[in-house]
Amino acid sequence: MTIINLKNVNLTRNKKEILKDITWKVNPGENWVILGLNGSGKSSLLKLILAEEWKTSGEITVLNTQFGNGEIPKLRKRISVVGSFIAERFQPNIKAENLVYTGKFNSSMLYKPYTDQELDEARQLLRQMGAKSLIGRNYASLSQGEKQVLLIARSLILKPELLILDEATNGLDLFAKEKLLKQLQQINQLKTAPTLIYISHHPDEITGIFTHLLLLREGKVIQSGKKENLLNEKILTDFYQEKVEVHRFEQKYFVIPAN
Repeated sequence: MTIINLKNVNLTRNKKEILKDITWKVNPGENWVILGLNGSGKSSLLKLILAEEWKTSGEITVLNTQFGNGEIPKLRKRISVVGSFIAERFQPNIKAENLVYTGKFNSSMLYKPYTDQELDEARQLLRQMGAKSLIGRNYASLSQGEKQVLLIARSLILKPELLILDEATNGLDLFAKEKLLKQLQQINQLKTAPTLIYISHHPDEITGIFTHLLLLREGKVIQSGKKENLLNEKILTDFYQEKVEVHRFEQKYFVIPAN
């Protein structure tokens, strides 16, 4: 099964080219980072994958569902998305495990009481993610980083085949960001681990769990492939159109402007 397959995809909005001739394939066992500066087309690409916006031309297949010939509502139930736009939807007094359980119904609240046995599924997921301390706490009492962990747990409750994280570390301080990235490592070890697509403009967030990288600039794919083949000074200098230095520490990469 192919996870994502885009062939010569174009998107035009109000006579302006947003995405240009995008060809990209994600296979099972791969976890990708989409890296690009603001305005590069990352959000538009995400909308195409989720069928929230329709391509102008080209072919799109996600989880073996070809757009135009498949059932999009069924496909959406197999995909989860985490982004800052979701965080504001929840009541401040909702308990952590209740919030996680809302993912079962793709809603922002529970419309009837659920038994402890039913909510134990949410509690067990939080334990597996190393977030046992969040159980029983109100959403409003959590830090920004803890809220993001909770939203990721919520996205996993339906055991999606594809998990997309859109700028997941926005608003997080240094320590909260590192903790969240470690949470993703734990998710990748779950028996039901989904394929991960991580959208960012920070190269230092490309951790060891990610296998591949797509470099997007001004609506075009500049390079795509295995991350170790792309995270070097020659390719990234061309990508950023500014001379950069690349430093590696353990499984992380740091990109800084060259003197």
